[in-house]
Amino acid sequence: MVLAVRLIHKRPRKPIANAMIVVIHVDMAPDGMKEITAPLIALPSSEPGVYAFKTNLPVPGRWLLTIAAKVPGEQQAVVGKVVFRAAR
Repeated sequence: MVLAVRLIHKRPRKPIANAMIVVIHVDMAPDGMKEITAPLIALPSSEPGVYAFKTNLPVPGRWLLTIAAKVPGEQQAVVGKVVFRAAR
């Protein structure tokens, strides 16, 4: 399975193509099973601002993807979280 996220500046709504990903983590916290995790492997970007990761989620259910990136012009890492559902 491939998970992809698009990083966009709030203003002027342009893709962030030169961010450095410093944290990427996926777990089943939304289903109360934070201890269930899966490894993520970075993949080459297919377009500016899109960051993709290959993973093999061991069970279906709700997963939480947490990503932190150093963005040029920002003093601190920008953190985002996305809940998604994986099915078999």
